[in-house]
Amino acid sequence: MNGDASKAASLVANIQKLVEARQAKGLKTFVVFMGGPERKGPIEKIAAERKITIPMVFLPRGTGAGDVGYYKISPAAKNTVLLWRQGRIRNNFVDVDGNALTEVEKAVDEMLK
Repeated sequence: MNGDASKAASLVANIQKLVEARQAKGLKTFVVFMGGPERKGPIEKIAAERKITIPMVFLPRGTGAGDVGYYKISPAAKNTVLLWRQGRIRNNFVDVDGNALTEVEKAVDEMLK
């Protein structure tokens, strides 16, 4: 997640619902906010206000962390959703909003077959 953490709250809550509905099939998730330690307070606020229980973290070294480049995550994107299974990325969605979340949900269901 990039940008204002509070704007991501709705998407994070929807991702949590998606995962909760598919936990029996083994679906798990976590959210990484693009930024460094300055994100800690806003992340904790989202978790408390929205009762988020999925792990939400920030990059300890900020956007300069090697993972950003390794996964080819654009720092300009509002958000990036990666689906992976058995060590391989299966799908990559960029700038997910309410409409695109349906596509993510379909891809998750296909992946879990």
